[in-house]
Amino acid sequence: MSLKISHVEENTELLGPFKRFVIWVWGCCFDCEGCVAQNTRHGAYAEIEVEDLAKKILQSDCEGVTISGGEPFLQAQELFRLIEIIKQEKNIGVIIYSGFTLNEIKNNPDILNLLSVADILIDGRYEKNLDDGRAYIGSSNQVIHYLTDRYKVIGPKFYDKNKKRKAEIKFTSSQAVLIGVPSKEVFKVWQSVKEKTGGTQNAF
Repeated sequence: MSLKISHVEENTELLGPFKRFVIWVWGCCFDCEGCVAQNTRHGAYAEIEVEDLAKKILQSDCEGVTISGGEPFLQAQELFRLIEIIKQEKNIGVIIYSGFTLNEIKNNPDILNLLSVADILIDGRYEKNLDDGRAYIGSSNQVIHYLTDRYKVIGPKFYDKNKKRKAEIKFTSSQAVLIGVPSKEVFKVWQSVKEKTGGTQNAF
């Protein structure tokens, strides 16, 4: 069983409380205007065996996993198996960003098992006209659902609506990668980077 992956970041504090291992899956059934992660729908991807990715996550010192995309619930069975393997050895927290709403997921029995292993679901399509600059959230229609008690205390502080957005641009030997939900200022810098490099860089 394998997953289609656009990118992984093995240690970041930008997409959830504490240190997180972040997975951006490839493939999306939505086409949200203004989405900064178009490469997770149209760009290149790698296929990785679920067991191999689980080993990599277990070797990290991260408190939990954040799954974004792309659309995670298009690979619900594979991601459920991934979390299932990891939880056999480590008590990890799981945060999922999805374009589907909680009700849409609950009404689809084929993907409910992935919801059952999540601690937080951040749901809803990105709406460009509702982008109010809130940290860690793309647009104001999106809702943070605390599905377990794991993050109920720290979550409201971490996702405080008064916080400013944080994002980072990482440079590797072959590319630049934008990580997080960027502010307008960071997005302008990102656009400048893309122009200087021929528009080949990736945002997640």
